[in-house]
Amino acid sequence: MNASGSGDGPLGDNWINAIAGRLSPTGANSFRDALHQFADQPKWHGDAALRTTVVAQLRTLTNADASTIADCVPTSTRDQALEHALVAARRHYQSQNAADESAGDAALPPKCLCLVGSDHGRGIVARMASGKPSLRGNEWPLLPGFVHAPADRFVERIDSSTAIALVSPVDFSGVGQPLTAEWWAACRERCDETGTRLIVDHSDFPAAGNGYFFAHEMVAGISADAVILSAGLSGDLPGGLLVLSESLASHLDDTTQSSDLVGHLISSALSTLIETDALAIEADAFAIALAERIATRGCVRDLHACGHTVILELDVESQAWSQQAKTEQLVAHQCSEHSVLFQPPLLITDEQRSILIDRIDAVLAGLEGNQELAQPASDSATNADEAEVPSDIASENDADDAYDPDDEHAPDETDEESDVDEPEAEDAFEEDELDESADDDLEDEDEIDDEDEGGGEDDEDQTEQDETELEINELDEFESNEETEKL
Repeated sequence: MNASGSGDGPLGDNWINAIAGRLSPTGANSFRDALHQFADQPKWHGDAALRTTVVAQLRTLTNADASTIADCVPTSTRDQALEHALVAARRHYQSQNAADESAGDAALPPKCLCLVGSDHGRGIVARMASGKPSLRGNEWPLLPGFVHAPADRFVERIDSSTAIALVSPVDFSGVGQPLTAEWWAACRERCDETGTRLIVDHSDFPAAGNGYFFAHEMVAGISADAVILSAGLSGDLPGGLLVLSESLASHLDDTTQSSDLVGHLISSALSTLIETDALAIEADAFAIALAERIATRGCVRDLHACGHTVILELDVESQAWSQQAKTEQLVAHQCSEHSVLFQPPLLITDEQRSILIDRIDAVLAGLEGNQELAQPASDSATNADEAEVPSDIASENDADDAYDPDDEHAPDETDEESDVDEPEAEDAFEEDELDESADDDLEDEDEIDDEDEGGGEDDEDQTEQDETELEINELDEFESNEETEKL
C-alpha cells in the first residue's frame, strides 16, 4: 500500500487517490529515508537543530522573514499544535492587558472566536473550538472561552476581549466555499485594531501552490500570527507543525513538547518541495481541467477551488457519491451533505492528472446513470397510480349507468354505496321501493312527465332526477324554507 493507491487494486500503481495530497507532496511514500535517519540517531528527542532547520526551510519556501516565521514546533498530533497556539495567544493577551489590570481596570475574560462549521480535531480542546455541534457531545466537558460565529458575522464579533481569531481557509458552514480576499483583509485589519491574534488552522490543507505555501497568503496576501500545518507533511501520521510569528514565539518556553520524529518527516517533505520547486506549479490547472471535463454533468452544481484543493458541489447527496466512488476505488472527503473535496498531490504528472479526472468523471456518469434508472421506475409507479383512478371512476360510472329503477337488485347495490357516502340515501331508496310497490301507476305517470320535460335525457340523468324526487319525498315532513328554495 502506498499513498497513491493499492498495488492489489485493479488499476494498479498507476492511479492517484483523490486526497493523496494530504499524505505527501507526491502522493507516494517518500519518507523512508527520513524514518531511517531518525532511527539511526543516538537520541530520539531533544534535537534543537531540527527546529532551526525546519524554520529555514519554511522561510525559503514562503520568502518570509523572521517576523512572520520566528519559530516552528513539530508536535505529535495536530491537536497538540492547536493547544500550543492557544496557550501562546492567551499569554500574549494577558501580557497586553496587564497594564490595565494594574491600573484597576478589570479586563474582560479572553475568548477564542471560531467559525461555525469548522473542524479543528478530536481532542477535548479541539472539539470545543470546532464549530460543529456534533463534535461536542454531552460526554465532553464544555470549556469556557470558546464562541462561534458564521463567516458573514465573524469580523464584527471581534472585539477587545477576543484574544484569538481561529479560522480555516474554507468556510464549511455550507457546502464549503473558500474565504474571499475581502474577508481575509477585513479580518486581518480588525485583529490589528483589537490586538487579537489571528491563528489559521491549515492542518487539513496541503501547500496551496501558485507560488504560495499558505492559502491565506495566496488569496489575500496577508500574514497570520500562527499557522497550524499537517496535511501533506507527515505521511499518514497524526503529527502537526505549529508556525509562530515573532509576536507569539516568545510566549512558548523550552518546556513546550515537540516531536523529533514528526520533525524529520516534515523536514523531508519540505525538502522535496524545495528541490522540485513545487510551489511554482500552477495549481489551478487541476481545477480548470476538471471543470472543463465535467461541465456537462447535470449532477454537478458548482466547483470551488482554493489552490490545489477543489470542492465539488453536487446535486446528489455526498454519501451517494462515496458509494458510487467505491466502484472506481476513488476516495474523496465529504465536506457537507452535498459536496466532496479533492486534494491531489501537488507534484502530479499530466498523465496522472488525466487518469484522476477520468475516474472522477466516471463516478459522476455512474451517478447520472443511477438517476436515469430511478426516474423510469418512478414514472411507472406514477402512471400506475394515475391509471387506477380512472378505473375506479369508470367502475362507479358503470354502476350508475347500470342502475335500472325497475330492476329488483338495483336498490341493494345502491344501498352498499350509500353506507359510506350518503347515509340518508338508504332510507330514501327503501321508501321509494315501498312507494313503487304501492302505486306503480303514479311512477309511470312521473316517468312520462320526466320524458316530456327532459327532452330525451339519458339513463343517468333519469336516475339523478329520481333520487332527487325520493329525497324530496323523504324530507317533506321536515320541510323548511331553505330546503324548499334549494329544491
